Amino acid sequence: MNEKRSEQIRKIAGLAFAIAFLMSLVLFANVGRQYISLYTAKIIFISAGAVGLFLNLLTFQNGKNSALFNFSYWIGSIILFIGLIFLQFRLPYGFYIIVIGLVILGISFILPSNKAEKKKDTDILDTFD
Repeated sequence: MNEKRSEQIRKIAGLAFAIAFLMSLVLFANVGRQYISLYTAKIIFISAGAVGLFLNLLTFQNGKNSALFNFSYWIGSIILFIGLIFLQFRLPYGFYIIVIGLVILGISFILPSNKAEKKKDTDILDTFD
């Protein structure tokens, strides 16, 4: 996938995440419930979040981070999203699924994130030792 197409997909995914975030405010913080019904907010939250996750999974290897970091980050995000869906539909173990997703997300930030660690280049600067 070329870089321009990948960038467009990331922008669409970012927009989907923004919409899902707004709906999460409606669902979890009771903000804006006079403008949109709870049922409609649930449907938009689930569909926009799923679209955002799917589109980002298509481009996760094209980012500036390592494939291991990206993979673990997105697996944690998917598990967290599934946990939020479990909470919305009042299914059992939703809280535990959210905790597992957050733990995986936390571990992903410990992993090395750069594709190639930048070496200290002493040829550019003159060193007077």
